[in-house]
Amino acid sequence: MFPNKKIVYIFVSIGDENANISKEVKKKTFFENVFFRFSRKKKVVEENKTDIYQILDKLISSISKYSEKKCYCFYLNKEETHEKFITDIQKENADRYYVFPMYPQYNLDLSQIANFFSLSLYDDVLEKFFWIKSYAQHPIFVKAIQKTIKSVMKKNDLDEKSTFFLFLAKTPITYSPLYYFESEITCQNTVKAFPYVEGILHFFSENIHDFKLNEVKKRKNVIIIPISSLTDDYQLRKRLNDFQTYLEEKKKHVFITKTLNQSSYFIRSIFDIIDEKNFVSNDMLLM
Repeated sequence: MFPNKKIVYIFVSIGDENANISKEVKKKTFFENVFFRFSRKKKVVEENKTDIYQILDKLISSISKYSEKKCYCFYLNKEETHEKFITDIQKENADRYYVFPMYPQYNLDLSQIANFFSLSLYDDVLEKFFWIKSYAQHPIFVKAIQKTIKSVMKKNDLDEKSTFFLFLAKTPITYSPLYYFESEITCQNTVKAFPYVEGILHFFSENIHDFKLNEVKKRKNVIIIPISSLTDDYQLRKRLNDFQTYLEEKKKHVFITKTLNQSSYFIRSIFDIIDEKNFVSNDMLLM
């Protein structure tokens, strides 16, 4: 690390392209929210749980408790916050800015964010930006996933020999071999802790029937594990629910692991990933 230097952490995400969920929840008055909560309690809970800005703000708040460093959020799709973010970052005059993506694997989203920074920040600030390289292969990331899976298996008393892991990753817009490779490595490293479990990696697609049920074989329990996002946003939740419904129709017992924004182990350990020299680079990989 950089001893006795001013360090700023920046947690970046594309954000929510359909931000009306956030606005619908936040624009109501106190009394309207109380009435809405009692009249449609289930819907309020679901909206709050899938609001990407609320999720990430809570995550960054939890992360910042474990460090005295200044932490910022950046959302590419939240354009009304861009000017303030740029002003605040340049005023910090830090020695280094560590940029931590909310995605374990490199993808087009990161390229878009990197391009925005390169066009919006002064060169003397930009050269101090150090990106956290893809952490899909980092042991802390893998161990956090393993811990989450083990909690599901223990809670539901699942036998490894009758359990199948279905790793689900968002389909990339650009078909980068690196993205597929990193996703596959994540799965392989995760399964190593479960010698009797079988599993496959499947990417989201427009047609859910692209998923071949025979790959699950005769195992009755299926654990669905999202691996390409730290947060459980509404788009991810919808796709997970689609797969759950499809598998349950085929008489499978389906369980879905929590995303890592809910993992206390991952939140406590996240700075170990950031501080690892091999996982930090001044060069941003552009797709």
